[in-house]
Amino acid sequence: MGNLGGDAGLPTSTQQSSTSLIGLGCLWAIAEEAHITVLAIDPAYRQLGLGQAILYALLVSANKRGLEWATLEVRAGNAAAIRLYEKFGFREVGRRKRYYSDGEDALILWRSGLQKPEFRLWVQEGDREVRDRLRESNYEISLEPALQTSFTEIS
Repeated sequence: MGNLGGDAGLPTSTQQSSTSLIGLGCLWAIAEEAHITVLAIDPAYRQLGLGQAILYALLVSANKRGLEWATLEVRAGNAAAIRLYEKFGFREVGRRKRYYSDGEDALILWRSGLQKPEFRLWVQEGDREVRDRLRESNYEISLEPALQTSFTEIS
């Protein structure tokens, strides 16, 4: 079992009778902006759809809060993350030179329209896609009313 508590995404997995953190997603609500500060998945759990599910849950949370747009920074060399963000409608709007401690640049990505009717349609379609992808990886997702999201590993 796992959960995304409040504004922080905390999917967990029960393996060998222990609970371990396998992913995390957080956002700050600043005026009309959802600033996604963290989206990370344990390398052993990548390519299962969990990052997609967390990003989806963060954007749904932003929509429910009435936020208009979302922004984030991503390493310029993180092609997998950039592809995911682009799939979710994020576009590059800038670059922070030598942003990370190792000197790598950060791309500034932006997604607008979180309160537009098209976004609500996208949420409905995205919900099916996220659920199907997780099911293929033997996970289920439950978006609960209090901005809490749960993942369950299917035995």
